[in-house]
Amino acid sequence: MLGFFGGLFGKTLSLLFNGSPVPLVTATTDTLGITTITLSDAANLNAMSEEMAAEFKATIIALKKAASTHVIILTGAGKSFSAGGHLAMLDRKRALTPEENQRGMRAFYDSFLSILTLNAPIIAALQGAAVGAGLCLACAADIRIASDDAKLGFTFLKLGLHPGMGGTFLVPRVVGQTVATELLLTGRVISAQEALTIGLVSRLSSREKLLDDARSIAREILSCGPVARAQLLETMRRDLAGLPAALEREAQCQGVNYASAEFAEGLAAIREKRAPSFAKGQ
Repeated sequence: MLGFFGGLFGKTLSLLFNGSPVPLVTATTDTLGITTITLSDAANLNAMSEEMAAEFKATIIALKKAASTHVIILTGAGKSFSAGGHLAMLDRKRALTPEENQRGMRAFYDSFLSILTLNAPIIAALQGAAVGAGLCLACAADIRIASDDAKLGFTFLKLGLHPGMGGTFLVPRVVGQTVATELLLTGRVISAQEALTIGLVSRLSSREKLLDDARSIAREILSCGPVARAQLLETMRRDLAGLPAALEREAQCQGVNYASAEFAEGLAAIREKRAPSFAKGQ
């Protein structure tokens, strides 16, 4: 079980790394400059691994060089947006030192959050499971929409992990401190309708129409003045200056968590398909 806790006309970028026959991240830009970035490990519910992180960062670098992206749609292939951190990756971190894990997690966060360096509006289109680090990445988007069957949650504490991927900064920024604190402290998975009610997403769609609706929003954005659009995006993102400090704190905490009995219990609970009992992990 993965970390459930915790195409278009135009120019296509398909990046293959580590000898893998199938890319873990794809990007396609249409003639309007709408780029769709897809987490493409559907067999693993698009769980976020270090290999995916490397491909994601390389995708962003290639898109910056191409300089043809005006709006971004971020989505996941298959049934789910993302099931969060890949458990095999997380398990390997148990053998590393806290310092090694702190450095590794900060680089992991930065690889995915490099999407913000494209300086284009980001629309996250969420279907199925959108949890953990995957949902935190979606919170870096400027707009989030979801399929009406989506399940969303910041499930880190269920795994015995401090939140990461900017969650402690990005989630309060989206839904407010009070609601964010409840969602982060409980690890509760919520419905798409509740996500709409609390403002985590701005609209719901059927799974079949989700990407069409995202493209419709993108086209509407592109109908507006480009200079004013760029100015507004800079204005709306000014508070992101506080994000690096939050990422450093999260990486430090997660670096310690990986060697803990709590994390061992969280992993065991997922493998045994049961609720964690952290008393056992003390």
